[in-house]
Amino acid sequence: MRFRVFAILTAVAACGQDQAWPTPTQGGKSYRSPHFLIDYTPLDERNITTIVGAVEAQYDRILGELRSDAMPLVHVTFYLDHAALVSATAPITVPSWASGLATAQDQIHLMSPNAPDWAPYDRMVSNLIHEFAHCVSMHINARIPNNPRWFWESVAIYESGQSVDPRTLAYMRDGQPPSLASLNSLDNTRIYDVGYTIGEFIVSRWGGDVLKQLIANNAALTATLGIDEAAFEQQWYAFVRQRYGL
Repeated sequence: MRFRVFAILTAVAACGQDQAWPTPTQGGKSYRSPHFLIDYTPLDERNITTIVGAVEAQYDRILGELRSDAMPLVHVTFYLDHAALVSATAPITVPSWASGLATAQDQIHLMSPNAPDWAPYDRMVSNLIHEFAHCVSMHINARIPNNPRWFWESVAIYESGQSVDPRTLAYMRDGQPPSLASLNSLDNTRIYDVGYTIGEFIVSRWGGDVLKQLIANNAALTATLGIDEAAFEQQWYAFVRQRYGL
C-alpha cells in the first residue's frame, strides 16, 4: 500500500533557480489565472477553476505574512501518473510517497488533486498551497530549500494551515518531542506532524515579521531570536504543552 500520509519533498538541487520543465503528455490543457499557469489533466477539467481559486484566495495572505514582494507567474503542472512526475523532474529523486515538489520560485509539480489512490482532494489542494508557500520562501531566499529542513517545511505547513493536533501524537504527549536536528532528515516525516506548531510558536512569541527574517538568514536562531537551538526546542515544547494542554 502506498504511504498516504502527506509529504512533500522539495529539491535542494534546484536552489530556487528558474527552470523550464516539460509538460506531461497526458492530453492535458492549460489554465491561466492572475498568478498561476496550471497545466492540468483531463480529470481536472470539471473543477480546475475551483482548484486555482483555492490557491489564488491565499496568494495575498501568504505574500503579506511572509513580507514578500510580487511573485513571478507560477507554473504548476499536475500529473495522474507518479512515474510521469518523477520523469519530468529528473534527476531529482522523488520518493514514491511524495505527492509533489516545488523546484523553483515559479515551478510546482504535483499529483493532480483528482488523481486516484492519493490523498483526499481537499488535502491535495492544501498541498498546492503548501508548495506555493515554498515558492514564496525561495523568492525571498534562493538558498532556503531544506536549509534547514525543519524551518523550511514548518513555514509551508504553517502558511497552508496543515495543522495536526499534538494531543493525537503519542511522542508529544509523552514528553518526547523531536529535536530540530532529527527533523532535518529527509526521511523523517514527523515534521509534517509538528511543523504547524513550530510556525505557530514563532509567530506567537516573536510576531510575523520574524518569519521573513528567518527565511532570509536560513533560520539563524541566535542572531534573530537571541536563543540557541536547545533553548528554542525547550520553549517550543513548553508553548505546545500550554497551548494544547498536554
